[in-house]
Amino acid sequence: MYNDSWVFAKAIDKPAEDQISCGITLNLKDKVEDVMTEYRIHQPELINLVRWGRLFGGAVSVVLLSDTKNKDLVKPISQSEINAKTKIRLYTTDRWYGVAQHGNKMVTDLSSVDYGKPMYYDITFANGQTYTVHHSRVLRYEHRTAPRLIKDGYLQGWGYAEGSHILAELSRDDKLKSAISSLVNKSLIEVIKMSGMRGIFNGAIDKKGEAQLAKRLEMVNWGRTFNSLTFLDKDDDYQTSEFNVGGLSDLLEKSMRLVAAAEDMSGILFGDLDGGFSADEVAMERYDNVNHTNCEAYIRPVLEKFLPIIGAKFGIKKEDISFEFNSLLMKKQDEKRLSSLQSFQSIVSQLVSDGMLSISKGAKAIQTYTQKGVIDFGLDDKSIEELEKDEQNQYEDIDFDNEEDATEETKPTKKTNSTEKKSKLARLFGR
Repeated sequence: MYNDSWVFAKAIDKPAEDQISCGITLNLKDKVEDVMTEYRIHQPELINLVRWGRLFGGAVSVVLLSDTKNKDLVKPISQSEINAKTKIRLYTTDRWYGVAQHGNKMVTDLSSVDYGKPMYYDITFANGQTYTVHHSRVLRYEHRTAPRLIKDGYLQGWGYAEGSHILAELSRDDKLKSAISSLVNKSLIEVIKMSGMRGIFNGAIDKKGEAQLAKRLEMVNWGRTFNSLTFLDKDDDYQTSEFNVGGLSDLLEKSMRLVAAAEDMSGILFGDLDGGFSADEVAMERYDNVNHTNCEAYIRPVLEKFLPIIGAKFGIKKEDISFEFNSLLMKKQDEKRLSSLQSFQSIVSQLVSDGMLSISKGAKAIQTYTQKGVIDFGLDDKSIEELEKDEQNQYEDIDFDNEEDATEETKPTKKTNSTEKKSKLARLFGR
């Protein structure tokens, strides 16, 4: 099906390409560009890993280091094998060809992403040589998850192949296309009645008569081909029978939608862009959400294992590496974030001017919103109590005594102090 059906091939290839090419955002203090440059070098092979994993239900990529000898592949990967000059390569093969579990020993380390997976693999490389490889050197991709009974038995620890759940949809689509092609070919039926045909059917006509009849049919086709006319003898009869083929396009479009829906690629798989890209906005957002979910479910375990290997090349500890998957609609989302940030900044500015927030807390709220998308003004019980105390102090500092009872020496001072304190009160309430 992958070889013969472009629909099936696209259902396999496009998500694999999008899940890797969407990119990641590294949360590192430094050397981010070094790690990302190395990561981009391996993106094509990671796409192959996902592609063959989707097609067969699973695949592996073996991490090959320039300083590692073949006989050492059976050993756990170590920091001594990786340095700034180390060349990293990936060798990818699907689960049906070139990879097999070696022995029955499983990974028991709960902190490992390979927990419950084989400890060793027998990998057959391009030169035909088979080596036993430790799991720490293997990036294992498993596709659609299955119930434990099916996964451990029928699937031998791997996942479902992508085609397993869309086979019926694709088969019906192919049958429908074939039926439509046949109907279109038969939409105009021509009937030519000539004397002597029964003799040919019954074998009662001689060779000369058969040749004459064949010559007459040849002349009919000649006239139709070159002159768009049909020449018949006056005793011959010509009939046509037409039937309406309307509605076939609607039937074909509905079938296409069913196939796309089965792949979670409605509006994407067949490129439904009749109304322009703007008409596909909702479809793209829906597909982007599906793509992000699949990245978290299937790609994250692979990168959580591969990125620390790249990081070790640049002296970065495993625990210092974290990442997030980017959206396929980064530009659009950036525009939305910027608009949202402007609105949020306006709210923070108003709260600061009203005395509800200090400038530092306002800046902290903007930082939290920018980095995490969370609205947090830091207004806990302690902050509110401080605001109440400030409010109370402002009232207590204001002298509301009648100025007529004051001496001449204190009148200006009290008047000035009263003005300043009332000004503070006005600032507190934003007036």
